[in-house]
Amino acid sequence: MSEIINKLLALATIIADIFLVLAVLYFWLQKGHDKIKKSLEKNSLLFAWLIALSSTLLSLYYSEIVGFEPCSLCWWQRIFIYPQAIILGMAYFKKDFKIASYGLALSVIGAIIAFYQNYLYYGGPQILACDSSLTAVSCTKLYIFEFGYVTIPIMSLTAFLLMIFFLKLARKK
Repeated sequence: MSEIINKLLALATIIADIFLVLAVLYFWLQKGHDKIKKSLEKNSLLFAWLIALSSTLLSLYYSEIVGFEPCSLCWWQRIFIYPQAIILGMAYFKKDFKIASYGLALSVIGAIIAFYQNYLYYGGPQILACDSSLTAVSCTKLYIFEFGYVTIPIMSLTAFLLMIFFLKLARKK
């Protein structure tokens, strides 16, 4: 079952990465207000909340059900994603788009941590301490490697970047 979930999440990550590239290009090149742009802006808080909620649930699935022990950088990323599953959900149901600035700040910090973990994963020298004890899990431990590049840190970085994109749109609303 875990293997199927890994493949589906990896495929979703690739689709999300493609979406991010296309969406950023589209919004950068598109100056007018068309239906796609308005629809994305209208639903941006919903999408950001769904990403935060699914990221929270999937990280708990991997640690509590599959048994992948999170490293210290994973814990730091969780600190910046878990509250958003609640805060953005409340904001969505109250139609409070002002909360987007707070979510954006949390997502940017989480993305920086996720970027650093990916930097370590792909061979960058350690700049900041990752794990302080000999018994802690390494921040470069490879639990998942699908389609030649999708790892848990890539999934995390993609989630944070998607949230940044949607929360930036929500701020316009």
